[in-house]
Amino acid sequence: MNSPSAVSPFARRVFLANLCAQIGIVITGGLVRLTGSGLGCDTWPRCNDEQWTPHGESDIYTFIEFGNRMLAYVVGAIAVAAIVVAWKHRPVRKEIRYLAAFQLFAVVGQAILGGITVLTDLHPAAVASHLLLSMFMIGSAVVLYERSREGDGPVRPLARPEIRTFALVGVGVLSALLVVGTIVTGSGPHAGDEEARRFDVNVDQMAWLHADLAFLLLGAALALALALRVTDAPAAAQRRVWWLLGVLVPQGLIGYTQYFNGLPEWQVSLHMFGACLVVVTTTRILFGLRERGEVGEAENEAGDGLPAAAAVPGPSEEAVAATRY
Repeated sequence: MNSPSAVSPFARRVFLANLCAQIGIVITGGLVRLTGSGLGCDTWPRCNDEQWTPHGESDIYTFIEFGNRMLAYVVGAIAVAAIVVAWKHRPVRKEIRYLAAFQLFAVVGQAILGGITVLTDLHPAAVASHLLLSMFMIGSAVVLYERSREGDGPVRPLARPEIRTFALVGVGVLSALLVVGTIVTGSGPHAGDEEARRFDVNVDQMAWLHADLAFLLLGAALALALALRVTDAPAAAQRRVWWLLGVLVPQGLIGYTQYFNGLPEWQVSLHMFGACLVVVTTTRILFGLRERGEVGEAENEAGDGLPAAAAVPGPSEEAVAATRY
């Protein structure tokens, strides 16, 4: 039986579209940087001192940068749609409403931060903050999507408390990996403009630190997969960890390949897409280790393209009380 609190399949598709849009703007933002178009529009919110949009004499870099700005409006429109479907859902689910509203606030904040990035002539700290906020927005979009698949009942853990804590540690490792990754990019050749400042660090040392953190995350994922296996956790929870491993391995190979081949643009872009997928799959693991009310499996699989967590009998009341997010 479906939980009466579960949102409609249409609403979940809107939330999934919001997630895809957040990933898409990361990719187009990377295109701006990789093509050296970061200052194609050299001011904000105008494109230049005289006009809001590119004019006939503008070069390709201006149109690339302006196109990325326009995509922000598409992301914002999808965020508004997410708010509408969240507010229309009955019975009222405040957490879903708040998560949906945050999507739009984050889009506005990201636009302002993007303007600061341009006005500071692509200062590496501003560029890094811009990307990190995007990754946080992707994670929050996953949370919105996953919570919409759950009910509002008490948290019922599907794994031992120490395993759930270990999964949270993995999120911390991912956060450090992303921060160091932005420093690597901010000290490398793809600054978005030839005259842009770079971080004054040794790029090779930062790249190897980034690789070390990637290995740490990979090891944590393998350990988590083994722990879930030996404790007979639900197969659906185990599959989410294997999704993460399936993303981490090729992501690592791309990282090494781009490093030893001089950071070709197409490989860097592919690596950025892989980073988005790592954020998605890591965040989904947290929700695979619990459930909150029953959502019918058939409804979960109704065309949303993501594997669903299967419902299993709940544990004892003592386990529920000991483990909550």
